Amino acid sequence: MRKRIYFLIFFFCLFPLFWAEADTLSQKTDFIVESSYSISGENKVSATLKKVSNRLYFYFEDKWWSNLNQQEVDKIEQILIDLGNEFDSVIYPKATSLYGSEWIPGVDKDSKITLLFYPMKENMRGYFRNIDGYEKIVAPMSNQREMIYLNAENIHSAFLKEFLAHEFVHLIIFNQKERQHGATEDIWLNEARAEYMITYLGYNQKENSYLKSRIRDFLDRSSDSLTQWDSEAYDYGIINMFVHYLVDQYGAEVLSESLRTSKTGVESINYALSQLGKSKTFADIFSDWAIASYLNDCSFSQKYCYKDGNLDKVQLVPFNNFLPLSGESSLSVGQSLSAWSAHWQKFSGARSDVKIDFDGRNQNNLRVFYIIKDFAGNYEVKEMALGADKKGTVTVLGMGKDKSSIVLVPVSLSSSSSLFYSITATTFAQPIENQGPGSEIQLPFEISKPLSQMNREELLGVLLRLIIYLLLQGKLVL
Repeated sequence: MRKRIYFLIFFFCLFPLFWAEADTLSQKTDFIVESSYSISGENKVSATLKKVSNRLYFYFEDKWWSNLNQQEVDKIEQILIDLGNEFDSVIYPKATSLYGSEWIPGVDKDSKITLLFYPMKENMRGYFRNIDGYEKIVAPMSNQREMIYLNAENIHSAFLKEFLAHEFVHLIIFNQKERQHGATEDIWLNEARAEYMITYLGYNQKENSYLKSRIRDFLDRSSDSLTQWDSEAYDYGIINMFVHYLVDQYGAEVLSESLRTSKTGVESINYALSQLGKSKTFADIFSDWAIASYLNDCSFSQKYCYKDGNLDKVQLVPFNNFLPLSGESSLSVGQSLSAWSAHWQKFSGARSDVKIDFDGRNQNNLRVFYIIKDFAGNYEVKEMALGADKKGTVTVLGMGKDKSSIVLVPVSLSSSSSLFYSITATTFAQPIENQGPGSEIQLPFEISKPLSQMNREELLGVLLRLIIYLLLQGKLVL
């Protein structure tokens, strides 16, 4: 009998860990929130459950709700009905089919997800807290729920379902990456997966889409780092452009496969590419993306364009360097490249041959491409050959006559630090081939002075030496 009593006591002590009652309408609950996001600066919110769908609890902060009139309440209740149906029938099944599910039944032993609306600071859309996925005994600041937070001020926003879908992906990634693999994902990739979900759900197929606002953010600051995260609009801009290019070229499976490893960030994408049998690395793809972001021309090359209809007209503006139209000149520019970023340095205006010297200051994790465009609109894309010192040179003959511009694209493939480079563009008063020693005419032997300064006898001597050399090499037959 005593053993049975001990067993019953033990069972009832553990019972709450295996069973939780469902929340009920009008239930009041105090939630811990992020004070840095709250208008009031408080870290606690008292809220009431206003609506329940198959998969969501809709909670609203009491203070905010109490300021609504009946007409506003009626409108919001209809919004919640529509949002709940959209989440249950569209967002949830499609998001989980790509990325996998959230933790079910979860830390609260309840299969429903808690959605808390409360007023946040301006421009805040919503957020997710990993800490909520842990029990209070381990993390006292946890709400111990599968939970998402949205700004109540956006309840009437045309992008409300986009905001919900974005935050739900974070809830999924917490389970798929942190719980199952013990790894905390890099913020940029976490956000990239969440941003791509909006396109995956088909929500960007409208005139004023969510993605178009992100395109504007990218064009405002296209040289931003992909991986260094400051939670600014331009951070979201570049991850949207890159993740859409990545999926265009290699499929959404790259994003889902990268969740199935303890690797994070760049390494997880490389893992996914390898698992899917792709030969390119993340560095290769990032370099291709940098060129595509400037050219964006599928008729020229399928790898140098965006295939999504929302992105096919994107054209970034490069740094413009205008060279003098006549005479000799030298123009130098120096810039610092952030980790995983690219610059686009355009040189135009000259009406002469132009020599471009690049100096990467002996820094590794650096590649440089150049794009030469002629007046007919044709392109030539090549990678600059850099020596061990990371220096290289390219010459454009006939700038202003046959060629209209050259764009240098330095690309940083570094994950940790910034890289510095300099570019010097030199124009000439006369064609380079008439400049003498050191010009593009390379003799197989040294001469004492420029050809242009030699008399007739000296020129004949150089010509005779050249003929003898070519005969010995078998390149000339008399």
